[in-house]
Amino acid sequence: RLGIPSLEAFEKLLLPATEAAEERRLQFRTQLSRLDSQLSFEQQQLDEATSKLDKLVKAQQSTAASLESLRAELSREQAEMAGFVAQIEGLRRELAALTTKYGDATEDVHAARHTLEQGQKDLDAMNKDLQARATEMDRALAEKAAVLRKCKIEDIPLPLLRGSLQALPLEAGVGAGSGSQLTESYLSQLSLGDTQSSSMSIDGADDIAPDYSTLPQTDRTGVPGTVEQKYIADVARLTAEIDALNPNPHARERLESARARLHEIEVEHNAARQEARESKSTFQAVRKRRHDVFMRCYNHLATAIDHAYKALTQSPLFPLGGTAYLALEDPESPYLAGVKYHAMPPLKRFRDMDQLSGGEKTVAALALLFSLQTFRPAPFFVLDEVDAALDLANVAKLANFLRENARSYEDEDVEADQADEVADEAMTSHYSLRQSARIKRNAPEEASTGGSASQFIVISLKQALFERAQSLVGIYRDQAQNSSQVLTLDLDQFAS
Repeated sequence: RLGIPSLEAFEKLLLPATEAAEERRLQFRTQLSRLDSQLSFEQQQLDEATSKLDKLVKAQQSTAASLESLRAELSREQAEMAGFVAQIEGLRRELAALTTKYGDATEDVHAARHTLEQGQKDLDAMNKDLQARATEMDRALAEKAAVLRKCKIEDIPLPLLRGSLQALPLEAGVGAGSGSQLTESYLSQLSLGDTQSSSMSIDGADDIAPDYSTLPQTDRTGVPGTVEQKYIADVARLTAEIDALNPNPHARERLESARARLHEIEVEHNAARQEARESKSTFQAVRKRRHDVFMRCYNHLATAIDHAYKALTQSPLFPLGGTAYLALEDPESPYLAGVKYHAMPPLKRFRDMDQLSGGEKTVAALALLFSLQTFRPAPFFVLDEVDAALDLANVAKLANFLRENARSYEDEDVEADQADEVADEAMTSHYSLRQSARIKRNAPEEASTGGSASQFIVISLKQALFERAQSLVGIYRDQAQNSSQVLTLDLDQFAS
């Protein structure tokens, strides 16, 4: 009825269809499982994306709030910055005014110093005039003593207001002293600037005051030379009359003996006075030469040290730099006392040198050294780590100063000092290199401080200094050979 001949034939027809259905069913299940897995993965990705989106939304909200806060803070900062800018402008104007005042004050100080030096010169001239007057007074007093001694020898009565001729010694002298003591005392007092001559006590003549009231008015008010000639003529006339009235055969011998003795004393006295004047003249000449040599150096340094210190302390913020000056402790005899050195860094108040910092003392010492160079120039300098106490700004100023005041030797081999610094033996893979820089430039006609330029050999560990050099010499330890080696480098080849 079904058109199937047998069951076996039916199974043969049914088996391919069943296998095909099973294969399609398996493919469907596999595809369904794959889709379920993909759906689960996509769902997980969606959940993660949703979580990230929520986080980003929250971060955006937080960022927006922070942005608003920062904008408000920026507005406040801009307002404060505007206030600070206004304050800076005010401070700049105040700085400009103070700089002008400082320049005026510096000029006033220089003018006052010049006035003081001129006053010192006037004082020296007055002292010299006073010493000349003291010498003239000493000569007049010596002549007075000779006249009084002659009156005593010849028993001539002399009206006196004060003193007595009996106390007057017959021989020239100063009390119990000698002429050499007088000369030494006289010179010593003159060297100390004493306005009173020690010879005022010659023979005690200053204790005797003649009484001129018995002289006629015409003699007291007449010309001294004419009156003296008149009295000499009267004495000669009276002497002749006395000899004629009462001749004394021994009086003339005694007179001649006394005159000879007086002449010898006067010769000795004049010789002593001449020796004293020569000794005084020699002493004053040596003293003046010593004073002139010292003051020539001092006056040069007093001017040059301020220029050198300003050159070492100038900067864009402080174009005038600091101030340095010298002061004598004893202007009369400066070589017997000290010289005070004062240095004031920019915008610093006055302080003693021992109260300055190490770097400030270094700059002051370098200014003194370079000012001495302008007085007695040296062909070269060797500076061993003078920048140890300086900061980078002052090191740069020192390098610029050396570069500006150095001279160049164009076909000359590099000269350097070897450093004694070596590496720690435990650091076998490193070596210690100590730079020794010789800073040079083309020789100027005149250095900025007014002196001749020099060659500088500088030992330094600071790059800000030795990078300005013309050539470098480095000393390092060769670990393989256990010895020192030298490296040289010409920096001119790297100049732009």
